[in-house]
Amino acid sequence: MSVTASASGTIRLHRLTMVTEDDGVMVGRPDIGSYAVFPQEGAEALRLLDAGMPMSGIAAWYQQTCGTSLDVDDFLAALDDLKFLCADEGDEPAEAPVRWQRLGRWTFSRPALVCYAALTVAAVVAMARAPYLRPTYHDIFFTQYLSLIPITLAAALVPTILLHESFHALAGRRLGLPSTLTISRRFYYLVAETRLDSLFSVPRRKRYLPFLAGMIADVVLMSALTLIAAFLHHQGLPAWCAGVCLAIAFTCVFRVIWQFMFYLRTDLYFVISHALQCPDLHSATSFYIKAHVRRLLHRPPPQSDADWADRDRAIARWYAPLLIIGYGFSLWSLVWAGIPSTVHLVSLTVDRFSGSRNPTGGVIDALSFILLTALQFGLVLYVTLRDRRTRARQASPE
Repeated sequence: MSVTASASGTIRLHRLTMVTEDDGVMVGRPDIGSYAVFPQEGAEALRLLDAGMPMSGIAAWYQQTCGTSLDVDDFLAALDDLKFLCADEGDEPAEAPVRWQRLGRWTFSRPALVCYAALTVAAVVAMARAPYLRPTYHDIFFTQYLSLIPITLAAALVPTILLHESFHALAGRRLGLPSTLTISRRFYYLVAETRLDSLFSVPRRKRYLPFLAGMIADVVLMSALTLIAAFLHHQGLPAWCAGVCLAIAFTCVFRVIWQFMFYLRTDLYFVISHALQCPDLHSATSFYIKAHVRRLLHRPPPQSDADWADRDRAIARWYAPLLIIGYGFSLWSLVWAGIPSTVHLVSLTVDRFSGSRNPTGGVIDALSFILLTALQFGLVLYVTLRDRRTRARQASPE
């Protein structure tokens, strides 16, 4: 441990945030995303330390208040592990202003939320009146040219995902919280993630909007595209104009469905685990389900070195049905849209090759579609192998 004191003999701390929770005080450094729950007395000791009181005075205060002595070495070691201590006089970084904070406040202001709600209601009414506007996997096939389908959807995928993630980021930045965008993989899905490591520096009730902001963006975009498709349909334009809008809107529907895949730790998972105050609910519940399955099969219980919180263990038995429902919902979405879409595409592709009267352009179109699809699966395979190599290098001894 490396701890230095200022000229006055006091220990200097980085800028820390303190938020009262049900089980203590969440103390952390938002600039590096380091957080820990302290008891009330420990948080008060940090406040005294930050105010300039020497450790000898804090130890005396602790003895008088709690009736027990404070292990100063362990206390300072814990602060050093959390990187709360300044190593030297110039160690504390300058607080950088958070960009786009005003835009974030405007995006989630009351007038904006009212507009989002009105747009969604209008889209629902339009779908109720016109069945062709209701989302279905047939929306994907807006053209007879197969290669145009993945090209169009891939071109729309980037801006729609950026909109989803930007809503997460803006919901955090309206609170003055920095954010970063990363690309990662969950199961065999490539996903974009907005990291809000400083979210624990604000009260619990303010954390839910950043979790749900991406779904708000998806619903609003889907509603807008549905209304645009209805408008284009009545203008006498080619059918593919409205078809493109409905195809992109369907991808938004699928992104909302994705959020119910709790086992992938999606936005709704974080809402649930946060509301239940369980820091590692997914792992604890997975272990709970595995133990019960092995018990039903009369096999020895699984082994784990994880040390889950008592609340994680207690809630796991109640969360297990939701986790199973999440798997079921994923299976339903696959049966509802994934498999029918794949079967239809394979059927169209086979017809292009087997038909004797198909023009050369149709065969080239089918080949292009196969190559584009193979490229997508190849990208997932590449990222999977890359991540495995990275984990292997990290696990290997120096």
